[in-house]
Amino acid sequence: MECASNTGVVSWEQGERVASYLVQASGPDGYQVYCSSPTTSCRLTSLHCGQAYNLTLTAQDSHCNSQNAFSQLQSVPCAPTSVQASLVCLSNSAAVTWQSASGALSYQAEGITVDGTHMVYCNSSVTHCNLEYLLCGETYNVSVLSMDHTCSSEESLSTQVHTAPCPPHTIDVEVNCSAGSMTVTWPANPDAESFHVRAETSGGAFLSCDSTSTSCSISGLPCGQSYSVIVTSVRGGCESQPSTAVNVTSAPCVPQGETANLDCVTNSVWVTWLQAKGAESYSVLAVERGGTNSSCSAADLHCNVPDLLCGATYTFHITAVNSFCRSAPGNAFQIQTAPCALTSITAHTDCYSSQITVSWQLNEVSSFYVATAEGHDQSVLICNSTGTSCDLSGAKCGMQYTIIISVSSDKCSSLRSPPLKMHTAPCAPQNITVNPVCDSNGMAAAWSPSLVAESYSLTASSRDGDVRTCRSTANNCTLLHLHCGQIYDVSITASAGNCTSLDSQQVTFYTVPCEPQNMIVEVQCDTGTATLSWVEGQGSLQYFTTAQTTDGHTLHCDTTSTSCSIDGLTCGMLYNFSALASDGTCNSSLTVPIQRGAVPCPPSTVRVRTHLMVDATLIRVYWNFVDCPDVTYLVQVTGDIQDNPESLMDVSSYWTDINYFEFPVPCSTSYSVTVFAQNSAGISRPSKAVTGVTVPCPPMNITFTGDSSSATVAWRSSALTTGYRVYQLSSDGRVPVCLTSNLSCEVSGLQASNVAVTAWNSAGESFASRVATGKKKWTCGL
Repeated sequence: MECASNTGVVSWEQGERVASYLVQASGPDGYQVYCSSPTTSCRLTSLHCGQAYNLTLTAQDSHCNSQNAFSQLQSVPCAPTSVQASLVCLSNSAAVTWQSASGALSYQAEGITVDGTHMVYCNSSVTHCNLEYLLCGETYNVSVLSMDHTCSSEESLSTQVHTAPCPPHTIDVEVNCSAGSMTVTWPANPDAESFHVRAETSGGAFLSCDSTSTSCSISGLPCGQSYSVIVTSVRGGCESQPSTAVNVTSAPCVPQGETANLDCVTNSVWVTWLQAKGAESYSVLAVERGGTNSSCSAADLHCNVPDLLCGATYTFHITAVNSFCRSAPGNAFQIQTAPCALTSITAHTDCYSSQITVSWQLNEVSSFYVATAEGHDQSVLICNSTGTSCDLSGAKCGMQYTIIISVSSDKCSSLRSPPLKMHTAPCAPQNITVNPVCDSNGMAAAWSPSLVAESYSLTASSRDGDVRTCRSTANNCTLLHLHCGQIYDVSITASAGNCTSLDSQQVTFYTVPCEPQNMIVEVQCDTGTATLSWVEGQGSLQYFTTAQTTDGHTLHCDTTSTSCSIDGLTCGMLYNFSALASDGTCNSSLTVPIQRGAVPCPPSTVRVRTHLMVDATLIRVYWNFVDCPDVTYLVQVTGDIQDNPESLMDVSSYWTDINYFEFPVPCSTSYSVTVFAQNSAGISRPSKAVTGVTVPCPPMNITFTGDSSSATVAWRSSALTTGYRVYQLSSDGRVPVCLTSNLSCEVSGLQASNVAVTAWNSAGESFASRVATGKKKWTCGL
């Protein structure tokens, strides 16, 4: 079947002496269609959908018809009808149904948003299926098609389904603490008819409200309750998925069970209470009748209200606080502080002393005085005297002390001084931590805060002599751009007034490692490997190397040594090689990239063939092709002409993509041949050199001394010659009469006119030189 056109294509084997063929297709609905052809195929058009056609093939000649051949053909299935889609609100899916279609073995339902941006499918062998994962607030066109083993029908007529509305994408909740209500707001949604708000506690109790606008209020909130607030959109009885929940808390309950204790030394009140539901913290306010007030706050169930006036009556209120509200004040209670009849006092201590000297004026009421100091940690120091001063011993560093003078051990009697506050010198900072700031090669130090310290000074000294300092009023400090790969000793002092603490215990810190130095990259063309080596960076424990192409492809190698091999280079590609060092926490900066190409290898096999010319040798250089893309080759020939170091030859070919090249080289020349390969990544190293010598130059200045009975033939030497041959020339050719490595030879029975001399070596034999009126004469081919 040709599915798109619902056309059947029938084919068969050619029979003998057949003029034409007739195909008849009969469907179960009584419909028949024919086609005829003189070849071995024909097309049945206009078939009814979903029919199993019986085929009859008849061969014909000019007189008779053959016996019939039979087969079957299934036409394209019919499209489904009566397609309906209804929304399943709870899952925001669509239930699709349809009437069965003739010829269908299975069905596929398709839903596409009207703007075409989202599409979903479901498949079924029955006449219904669910389209799931629909987008909220969208209209989908839904259609169904039928399928058999081969073809699909046309799509059915489409129907539409409108999905559940979308929930509000943001909601805001404002709690009215005094009214015990919350107001929830959200953006407008034209797809929704109304909105439902639900505020639920962790125990499952909930409050709700409904609205057709963009806000809704819930009143009657009990104190101390935490709520998860959600909003859903509603349309035609279908409710959206809930919005993202917002957690809020109603006003905390009023604190109960308050108690209070007066501390007459510090003139402060220690207040406690019971846990209030919904409270995150508490605030205690003490108000004196004249309007003076003092307060404290705490997340626990107690706090100390400080700095109260002597002989005053204070009214106390406790309020619970959370992120949204404050409770109403708790039950009010009153405390009256003790009077202060004695005059003011003074106190002094030296920076590193454990003693505080307290002074006062004498009072006629008493000749015996008690000095009491209470620390912020509730520790107490006491001394007494009949004079005007005494020394409090055992004072600790970093303490805030409150000191009073009284005439008896009853600190709350009227015969007491007003409280005096002072602090001792700060302690050396404790619990120092130093963490690296990797990206700027720095350190971030922190330590336990001191109650009395006004400032801190940090000093960091490296082993290479670098000294850095920083000052801070907080208990942390940061130093940046330290020397790489160094060990710094860190110490901290705290200062208050004129006093500075002793140095803290030293902490050792290792800075960011230095980047690798003097990196070298060597590329091995035969293995596609690059070997990187470098000088060890100070402070390094591990190294990471990369090779990156211009299109971003990256290869890696990690090592704890100072060299690494990166495999998998692609021949012909350019790479940027870089490395960085790591100490396990921080990485150094990257080295400056080194660009190297995965250049091709030189040819592994280079051969030379020679051919003798009149006064030179033609050398032909052959080599094997290199397995690498887009490679061209260059041949270089160097040598000494006439074996003379001052007569140098250096010639090169042009770059070529063939694997041979020819050069004429002078006679008596030693030569060296190398071949280079190149592509876009660069030029290879030279191939292994092939060396040799050319055929010697013909001997010069041939002389013939003597006569035909006996004569001496002599000549000048020819460079790079192994030996010489003297020939007798005749019309039949030449006959060697002397073979020597000397520069002369004794001959007999020869005339000067028929004498020739050649030079020879491993490359071959030179052309011959003859005696001719005192001049050399070359005889070609002799």
